[in-house]
Amino acid sequence: MLKNILRWSALLAMALWLSACAGDSFMGSSRQAPAPLPAPAPKPSPPAAPLPEYRGPASRPFLMGFTQWPADLSDEGEAIAREYAQAHGDIVSLMFIGGIPWPEALDGKPFSKDVQANMSYRPPTGKKLFLSISPLNKDRRDLALYWGDNENQPLPQPWNNEPMNSPRVKKAYLNFVLRAIEAMHPDYLAIGVESNVLLSRNQAKWQQLKELQRDTYTAVKKVHRSLPVFFTTEVLHYKRLTRDAKGTEQEKEVADMMRYSDLFAMSVYPHISAEVPRILPASFFDFAKRFKKGIAVSESGMTSQNVELKSYATVLYGSEADQMRFTEFLLKTAARDGYEFVINFATTDSDRLVARLRPQLADLARIWAFIGMQTGDRRPKPASAVWDGYLRAKYEQTKWW
Repeated sequence: MLKNILRWSALLAMALWLSACAGDSFMGSSRQAPAPLPAPAPKPSPPAAPLPEYRGPASRPFLMGFTQWPADLSDEGEAIAREYAQAHGDIVSLMFIGGIPWPEALDGKPFSKDVQANMSYRPPTGKKLFLSISPLNKDRRDLALYWGDNENQPLPQPWNNEPMNSPRVKKAYLNFVLRAIEAMHPDYLAIGVESNVLLSRNQAKWQQLKELQRDTYTAVKKVHRSLPVFFTTEVLHYKRLTRDAKGTEQEKEVADMMRYSDLFAMSVYPHISAEVPRILPASFFDFAKRFKKGIAVSESGMTSQNVELKSYATVLYGSEADQMRFTEFLLKTAARDGYEFVINFATTDSDRLVARLRPQLADLARIWAFIGMQTGDRRPKPASAVWDGYLRAKYEQTKWW
């Protein structure tokens, strides 16, 4: 029972975290998550016809993988996602975005059982690990909450009044990052997740975050010189395609913080803003080359069907053809420009998980419910043929460092 409660806590926190990258275009104020509804019985589906094989390139310079987002909150739902990720990827993305154990990290004390359990994760044999840690809270407006017996607990005093660039925050955050590295040995490390969203929401705190990024990056690189360390950038905010990002100096500010980042890593979900063209222009990702550093896709996804958000009187548009087109465009660009890795957020549609939630939270989670490469009942979607076509290509790493 406790394990399931902790799962729910983490998943609801993730849904709220994900909702923040959409900006203020349709989101209302956040409220405490209500209790989940019982899972509905799945409807049987007729057997799907095999997809035609997609002919990908002979080789690719980038790794391909997924996060740990499950198809449903059950052992079966977790197993479905885990098995697909292992069979269809060569890198696993693990995200610590539910807080930081601030006092324990500052004083070098043992972490809670929950933190230790998460740090005990090891990727399957032969797979790389991409670890992301965020110093921001779920709304990307302030300091991350407290990670104690579970995630997103209120900050204890005096942490609830600490600026992001205080000596205590800097020391605690660095200590936590270093302990995570020593425990998990990641191949890639993000020390900021969609950091530029904070610029859209609080420019004063953005300056504090830049200082935290600089000092953390510099200290980590002194100890782990060969480990790629970076922050990630949310593309729709960077391009000011969300309402709250308009009027901000995204290009200038992100470029300034890129001095303390080994990669330009970006997250992109084109369906969550009506300002994004349905068919992306050929130059959509060209800006990533301006930084003259390696490029990666830390998160991505496109909905394979229209999503009605009743709580916000909004429809997000998509189709299986749109998803396939976006996947092909993204992977072709990654091959052309020599990306380091590409992460698709979900392996499997999570509509069964969403059906457990109360209406407003269900609307938030539904934004990402249909970005998997297979449906909840394991029917491969056309985008999966493109993905697998590239996965079959021989991986030939192009060194950028």
